Amino acid sequence: MQLFKTIFLFELRLLTRQKFILILIGFFFATGLYSIYDGYRFTQKQLLAIDSLQYGYQKKFQESVASFSADTATAAGKTLFNQAGIPSVIEYKNPLYAIHKPHSLSVLSIGQRDLTPYYDVITRRRNFVQGSNAEISNPEMLASGNFDLSYVIIYLLPLIAIALSYNILSKEKEQQTDKLLSLQGLYLSRIMSYKLIFRFMLIGVMAWLLSIIGFVSSALLVSFDPVAAILWILGISAYLFFWFAVIFLIIRLSQSSVHNALYLLGTWCFFLILLPALCNAIVRLYYPIPLKTDAAVALRENSESVWALPRKILIDTFYLNNPKYRHLRAASDTSENSNKRFAAYYDLLGRRMTAVVKNYNRYSEKQNAVANQVSWINPATKTQYILNGIAESGLKDYLSYQDQVNDFQKKWVDFMNDYIIADKKLSLNDLKKLPEFEFKSADHKNHQILLGILYLFAVGVSIISIATKLRIKI
Repeated sequence: MQLFKTIFLFELRLLTRQKFILILIGFFFATGLYSIYDGYRFTQKQLLAIDSLQYGYQKKFQESVASFSADTATAAGKTLFNQAGIPSVIEYKNPLYAIHKPHSLSVLSIGQRDLTPYYDVITRRRNFVQGSNAEISNPEMLASGNFDLSYVIIYLLPLIAIALSYNILSKEKEQQTDKLLSLQGLYLSRIMSYKLIFRFMLIGVMAWLLSIIGFVSSALLVSFDPVAAILWILGISAYLFFWFAVIFLIIRLSQSSVHNALYLLGTWCFFLILLPALCNAIVRLYYPIPLKTDAAVALRENSESVWALPRKILIDTFYLNNPKYRHLRAASDTSENSNKRFAAYYDLLGRRMTAVVKNYNRYSEKQNAVANQVSWINPATKTQYILNGIAESGLKDYLSYQDQVNDFQKKWVDFMNDYIIADKKLSLNDLKKLPEFEFKSADHKNHQILLGILYLFAVGVSIISIATKLRIKI
């Protein structure tokens, strides 16, 4: 313990005398602060847009409520009173929104979810190829990237660790102080380990401090989630531990400072550039996603074919698919402007397009599942999945949101059809009980995240075990 304390104080004093290292640490910390600000601003824009949507919806909703007591003495008031409670009018004037709100830590990790629209318009006539159902990409965002704290941690944290640690052993050898330490009976490997621990603590404190600042910033926008914060700290600690294990292995090879720097930079390029690009190319090659234009063509063709069906066949199909409405069947159902005819049209079109979209999403889900499996071979990629999973900003979360939107849209259609088929209006009480969308996080999400964190620690321990078997050459 005395030796560790001596080395700790010596390294701290040495650090304060190296202006370049202090500038490097300051640059890293300033970069982290800017990434938090950038994520804060990005999330703030989303929340402002969501607030605007909710405000507009509530304003229109109050107008719908007021129409039930409109002044029928005027022509405008009479029109509003007559339209009050009509399902199609409610949908047209004030469509419902399914909103995917930012998570507590979305400020720190902007993911695939943020490259797509985070709200969906819910009506019986949902457009299956609208923006939120288009390809999961945003050219501008994909080109510029997301400069958030997760990016700083995954890409820049290893670089500063390498810059501070690559020569802790080779420097002793190049200055020939290693032999002096050996003559005094001091174990060089222990001294090296203590130096690495000091640097791990130094960089870890910076990463944890930046994270805490991010937590506070995020809490100003979204309610704080302590479980997610703990998982975040564990995740970045595991990632940092992995990189210090790699550094420990490289410097145990007893090469020169130049060789150590080259090996470590090569390792950084391998894990953060080459391997992710290679895995991504392989996944996209063997599990491609078809163009969304196929769905657009299917929508147009199905719209035309369903509308061209004989009315009796269309109505028969509707009652076959919805037996609970059979007792409401009437001869007027097949008339030109029958509400049941339009309900039957949208019902059959929705069923056909749901099958098309489900088939399309199957490719995205398969590609995402394979990419997640491949991520286990790369700790850097796995860390990105972990951090996005904690912030609920990954592709998996977006696909889950889309599935929930599709389920909710069916619920909305069933709710409105109960009134349309029966030729009834919604009462004021019914209007206040409209279905509401609420996004639900995936089950066992934290369990999967914990497995990923344990994986990172296990990889680090395995590398250290291999490194300790290497004998340091003096």
